[in-house]
Amino acid sequence: MVRLIQLSCSLAIFFVQLFIAAPFAHGQGTQNVVVSEVLELEFAGSQNSVGIVNASKTANIGAAVDGRVAELLVEEGDVIEAGQPLMTLQTALLQFQLEGARAELDLRQAELDELNAGTTQEELDASLANLRAAEAAKKFSDWHFGSIEKLFQGGKVVSETEFQQALANQKRDEQLFQFAKSTHALNVRGPRRELITQATARLNSQRAIIRSLEEQLKRHTIISPFDGFVTIKHSEQGQWVAKGEVVVQVIKLDEVDVIVNVTTDHVSKLVLGDQVRIDIPNTTDQLVFGEVFAIVPQADPQSRTFPVKIRVQNEEGTAGPVLKAGMLARVELPVGKPRKMLMAPKDAIVLNGNKRTMFVVDAETMEAAEIVVELGVSNGDLIEVSGNISAGQQVVIRGNERLKDGQKVQIAAPQTVTTGNE
Repeated sequence: MVRLIQLSCSLAIFFVQLFIAAPFAHGQGTQNVVVSEVLELEFAGSQNSVGIVNASKTANIGAAVDGRVAELLVEEGDVIEAGQPLMTLQTALLQFQLEGARAELDLRQAELDELNAGTTQEELDASLANLRAAEAAKKFSDWHFGSIEKLFQGGKVVSETEFQQALANQKRDEQLFQFAKSTHALNVRGPRRELITQATARLNSQRAIIRSLEEQLKRHTIISPFDGFVTIKHSEQGQWVAKGEVVVQVIKLDEVDVIVNVTTDHVSKLVLGDQVRIDIPNTTDQLVFGEVFAIVPQADPQSRTFPVKIRVQNEEGTAGPVLKAGMLARVELPVGKPRKMLMAPKDAIVLNGNKRTMFVVDAETMEAAEIVVELGVSNGDLIEVSGNISAGQQVVIRGNERLKDGQKVQIAAPQTVTTGNE
């Protein structure tokens, strides 16, 4: 019974050791890799400088009009998109004015529609009937005045008053007939072109008033001009802001500018588009490169140095953009004297915190040895390396992420890399 228990314990220990050892044995197996050669080339040497990371765009957004803050829609640190509202001002009075202006627009539109429609058949019938009535009244007045006039001239019993009354009625009915005749002629012809032009002008004027009010309403909503981040807010809900007063600061970080102050003897050696390696400790496990984006041709009056902007494409990390405005960066500027240097493919570099290493393959043992290197200037797909390495050695450029120091490797096809001069 004791021997059976001892045997069971031995088997259990064996399987535990096998289970623990299996991953290590698997990790130390032969690794398929792609290698490339370390070259000795002549390039301009590097000058190590310190720069500051700046947002590629910074906007201090101000209020377009005076007003009281109705709602503050963002907080510092918020991610925002172009056109996104950041803050609104109170607009009750403008809304009332806009409602009245739109009602007036409806009235002006109805007036123009009425003129364009012309005279209706019902209106023509009514004016024609009025004309006929006036004509009948005129004929009766003419007959009646003729009768009174004969009696008056013949000495019959007709007073002066009756004669003058009949004359006045005749003249009145003549004018009413002429008025009805003219009115009917106007109805037949329809609205004058000048009246339609005037109505159209009144309508367009009202539309302009509405557009002006709508533009004023838009100015009461402050929006972001581009994608970015809110860094500063200068106002709160209920606060009064004046026209032009800065209320929110927004920065763009999908690409950043590292600004380096370069001395006179070095700035003339830089060319727009030069590739620059940038080292920002404890920020990323990837090599960071940028290009000389701008060389400001105005020296600082105190230091007599020229600001040089290096544009870098930013990355998103777990805490937002990896490169943040205000970070310090070490920059390797290609402004030194030309010299021979060892150049290795950028893909050969393995980052581990602030440690930079490469795996060198021994041609006889086919083992990969991990060595620590220092980095210098970059050129195309190559980067300067220094350390326990020499020209002609084979370094791993594919498959080096899981390699262990001393691990056996199997080489696929060697690859060549290009420089920026090719």
